Amino acid sequence: MSNSPCLQRIIYRHYLRSALVPMLLVECLLLALYFGITLYISDKNQALLLDEVRRNLLEVTATETAGIDMRLAEIARLSRLLQADHQRFFANPETCVLPNGEPRLEPHPNGAFFKTADNGGASLYYSASTAIGAAERRQARCSEAIDPLLRAIVETHPLVTQAYINTADGMNRLYPFMHDAAERFGPSWNVEDLAFYVEADAAHNPGRGPVWTGAYLDPAGQGWVMSSLVPIYRDERLVAVSGIDITLDRVVSHVLNLNLAWDAMAFLVDDRGTILAMPPGVERLMGLKELHQYDYQGPIVGTHEKPDEYNLLTGRHPVFRDRLSHFFNSRDSSTELHVDGADYLLIQRIVAQNGWRLMVLADKAKIFAPIADLRALSTRIGYLAISGMLLFYLLFFLVLNARARRLGTRIAMPIHALSEATSHLGLELRNHPLRAAGIQEIDALNQHFNAMIEELDERTSQLAATMVRERLRQEETRTLERLASTDTLTQVHNRRKIDDLLGAEHARFAHGGPPFGVILCDIDHFKQVNDQHGHLVGDQVLTEMARLLASLLRESDWLGRWGGEEFIIFCPNASRAGLATLADTLRQHIAAHRFEVVGARTVSLGATLARPGESLQSLFARVDRALYAAKNGGRNRVEVAD
Repeated sequence: MSNSPCLQRIIYRHYLRSALVPMLLVECLLLALYFGITLYISDKNQALLLDEVRRNLLEVTATETAGIDMRLAEIARLSRLLQADHQRFFANPETCVLPNGEPRLEPHPNGAFFKTADNGGASLYYSASTAIGAAERRQARCSEAIDPLLRAIVETHPLVTQAYINTADGMNRLYPFMHDAAERFGPSWNVEDLAFYVEADAAHNPGRGPVWTGAYLDPAGQGWVMSSLVPIYRDERLVAVSGIDITLDRVVSHVLNLNLAWDAMAFLVDDRGTILAMPPGVERLMGLKELHQYDYQGPIVGTHEKPDEYNLLTGRHPVFRDRLSHFFNSRDSSTELHVDGADYLLIQRIVAQNGWRLMVLADKAKIFAPIADLRALSTRIGYLAISGMLLFYLLFFLVLNARARRLGTRIAMPIHALSEATSHLGLELRNHPLRAAGIQEIDALNQHFNAMIEELDERTSQLAATMVRERLRQEETRTLERLASTDTLTQVHNRRKIDDLLGAEHARFAHGGPPFGVILCDIDHFKQVNDQHGHLVGDQVLTEMARLLASLLRESDWLGRWGGEEFIIFCPNASRAGLATLADTLRQHIAAHRFEVVGARTVSLGATLARPGESLQSLFARVDRALYAAKNGGRNRVEVAD
């Protein structure tokens, strides 16, 4: 009896020293491990999520820029057709064809000379600064010959809003017809002072190919437009600039309507840093308002571009001005910004045709919101665990003498289970929930821990699903790359792919590689097929023609659709005699072939061999002349250019 109190004190003291203190240390270690693992997993998830967001947005922007580039490239190809047609007109001034009948041309009260009535063609305006003599009247009247192509381009392409030609002597011919051309353009203008005219002259465009303007306010009343311009030369003198206009709204509407994850915002910037289109969120961030209203009260005689404050590189916002200059010029794909107390991820992709930048701005706070919520939940669970532990030890000390051994056993088992579960955290795809231990504080800890495990399991499943979506997106990207290089109708290479192949072979040839040749093949009288049998039959003829040509070529040759009913054959390691033989073989087999519905068809072929030091433009010009010689020589012929 007398030893009992002393024994209780000894038991209590030894228990405190050998069990309670180590248990307390273990609890602290587990809590530290819990918070450490939670923080580590949160940081890892945050890094993985940011990388996933970056890849996702880069893929989305790559797809969108590829789409924009393809649409602009198509407009540029139409510009080349316009250029060829208009240069033929100026090269043959004695020819005068009036496809829409005699036009009504009269002077306007303001001094301008214009077309007074719509005859189905384009409007005509001559500046009052030009003296209208016999030559000017003849040019105004005979230029009616170019109206059919202007009209066809505008009415067949959904992006095109108008097509036109501006001559150096102040004449403008524009389709669709503009009834108030004399009032809109004013009594006089000097087209050589307009930016979109200057950008196509010899100094700015020595290559004489299509060039793209920036966004400007259209004098004809179409709002903000951009133009694909081509110079028109006669005897090495710039006599006119022809162009195709597309309204900015038609190009950027899809970009502004992109439904991006994480509430990311897409906006479009031109090659000089001027914002072309932006959603309301970007407007608020930059303190700007998109220009949707246009004032056409009087004539527009100059080039009106967006104000300087809409330029990211020179605007008034210091963060965008200072940080984006380096990013813009570096052509990097992504960077991070700190704007007005918030962190952003900025993505950019460049449109190859004209240097536009498709940019996407994503608020990192919105990206990391799920992880921040999970971290807050984990912290609350940790604090609850600490509170539960403190409460438990308070009760434990009150009943220590009477229930030390039993309580110790009951405490050790759930702690061991918690330690075991924690040690396997993250090693298994699914974790088993902790069971109730019969102690309120430990059960509360287990419940919160189980809640955390369920949340982590859900995040793991989401990460696995994200990886699957990533693989699907990669497959979609490969499919889009294949579609981008293949003509959708004939399934042969499109013009873009052939341009790449020719460019690579031309570079090898320039560095001592083997010679190569080019054959242009044009289906004779193909327009009659469409007129007599319809475009579906015409498409069948094109498809069958592509299969027939492909079956007759060498394995090393490349076949592509050059445009319309023209096909191009690229022959590496070729000779002049070999080209001629191949071209004539193609001609004979096609002439002997019977096409479904239309029967026999013939083709005209032009061929040439690349010369050392010759540019691709010169090569194309020679083979094009050879093709025209074959057509002019009676068709169903082969002409080989020297």
